[in-house]
Amino acid sequence: MTEDEIFAAVRASVGPDLPPPATESAVAEAEEAVGYPLPPLLRRLYLEVGNGGFGPRGGVIGVRGYDFWARDIYPDITASALELRTEPSGRWSGMVQLMDWGCGIASLLDCRASAGAMWGWDPNRCCFQHALFPQDISFADWLADSLGRGFYDVFYDGYFDVPVEDADDIEPVGLKADEDEEEENPAPGCPLPG
Repeated sequence: MTEDEIFAAVRASVGPDLPPPATESAVAEAEEAVGYPLPPLLRRLYLEVGNGGFGPRGGVIGVRGYDFWARDIYPDITASALELRTEPSGRWSGMVQLMDWGCGIASLLDCRASAGAMWGWDPNRCCFQHALFPQDISFADWLADSLGRGFYDVFYDGYFDVPVEDADDIEPVGLKADEDEEEENPAPGCPLPG
């Protein structure tokens, strides 16, 4: 699907309770907090469709002025960008939490590239060191994938196919620790950095 087709499909799929579109100043404030422009499709959705409330399960978080849901960790992506920038290693800089799935699980958007790479965060399957992992999908493809789906598997089909007790047999995904950093007591079933 092209971005125009994805935009049209998202616009056609939203319900009557969608928040009104965001203001240009709120989107600009979010981009300033992130330090990078938002992917053009997301920017357009915020400005022309709604300030959040679309996408998988209607759960994409908006910019300032977003109608904060009680389950969301951050009130908007601007707040998440400001907090993620302060992570000591700097590896989260340029990212925003785009969706809170509940139970500490989230989808993050990396704005350092214009396509916007999607990342997953799930501290329940392992330890914090391995909780962040790339999804190998752009924001537009992630959004297109969500159209007409219930998203019972949080991130992608097969996400829960590997039981936690079998995690010792798989390579860790996501960002690896620096070679100097060894985790002394990883969570049970959590692979050590490789």
